[in-house]
Amino acid sequence: MKKITLFLLLVSFFCFAGGQNPEIKKAICNVNKNLAKINNFSADFSVDINSIKGEIHQKGTFVQKPPYAFKRNMKMEAMGGIMNVRELTVSDGNTGWQVEFAPNGKAVNVSKWGESSMEELFYTFVSKAYFIMLTDDKTNTYTTLFEDINFDKVIPKNGGYIFTGAMDKKSQKYQSLLKLADSLGEQGIANFMPDKVKLVIDKNGIATEYVQFNQKGEPVVLAKLSNVVVNKPLKKGTFTYTPPKGVIVMDIGKALQRNKVHVQHPLLKKKAPKLKITYLGGKKITVSPGNQPIVLTFFTSWSGNSRKYLKDIDKLYGKFNLRGVKFVSITDETDPEKIKNFISVERLTLPIFIDSDKKTIKEYGVHVVPKTFIINKKGVVVDVIEGNAPGTLSALKESIEKTLK
Repeated sequence: MKKITLFLLLVSFFCFAGGQNPEIKKAICNVNKNLAKINNFSADFSVDINSIKGEIHQKGTFVQKPPYAFKRNMKMEAMGGIMNVRELTVSDGNTGWQVEFAPNGKAVNVSKWGESSMEELFYTFVSKAYFIMLTDDKTNTYTTLFEDINFDKVIPKNGGYIFTGAMDKKSQKYQSLLKLADSLGEQGIANFMPDKVKLVIDKNGIATEYVQFNQKGEPVVLAKLSNVVVNKPLKKGTFTYTPPKGVIVMDIGKALQRNKVHVQHPLLKKKAPKLKITYLGGKKITVSPGNQPIVLTFFTSWSGNSRKYLKDIDKLYGKFNLRGVKFVSITDETDPEKIKNFISVERLTLPIFIDSDKKTIKEYGVHVVPKTFIINKKGVVVDVIEGNAPGTLSALKESIEKTLK
């Protein structure tokens, strides 16, 4: 019951967030209310991509039980049929598997994700998927799409909606694609850069069609779901997998644990110093640790590593803010307008502060960013996490969860 209540609160928050026009906001709100009713769904999918590297065709079946239990059985053809891949991805929410098969159907590469690395599996999978996966928090209830696309029109249809708009030219994803397309000149941009966008969402809140058009009006990406079934009882064992004997399994969880994300620091297990910081508007405040858990992050907006790291922190903010965790993100940059532009471009929602005289930065002994201090309810530093290596997001989530127990 607590989990459902939390999800409804987050849906309510998301309905009134964002910079879309009132009609689109209302449609998003209705879509998210419908998503809240989904216990599981399954569908057939197809994805056709016209990329710089050639045409890519994907098809298969998909089933998910939010937040992290899912199964995708996919076949992919690329390079004119030279490259043919069959891949299975399965997760029960605690353990995940990725399996690549040879043409004869034999499993040849098997990777395993443990509980500590599940978030990496999920978000990596989501970032590469062209159809929508559902979670119990706002981090992926269409948020990713609405970060990269400026929708300007919505039409109700059969209880669902058709959204249309254009790619956000300032988004990091668009700029990365532009660098590749620009290497082929004007024709590369005209043929391969996504421009206009169409998104069809059914009465259940599930995206059944997603199209990116190039400047010529031709599809660059065409993703479709068919035979969508919602809230049907699932067969036992739907989200489990047992690797065949004799196949070497790469344990991603153990590999991630070898990355040094937890760092030793003089403040560990000690009382956290007061935070003397400034709002972007100029008002100075002092935060005294000790009343609630605090996630204190030091970053800089000009560092690509910091920017990516802070987007992960923002995901956690959406998940833990309503559970009483205070998020404080600090930079020593002095130009508020540059920071505001950074927040706008990255679509961040968490509070960001300035430490222009670097007093708090010195108090916390910060010499390398990004760096996060996890402070418990008693005001004691219980963990320090640095950098953006694989496993960082899971490590942060685990440390925050511990402060709430």
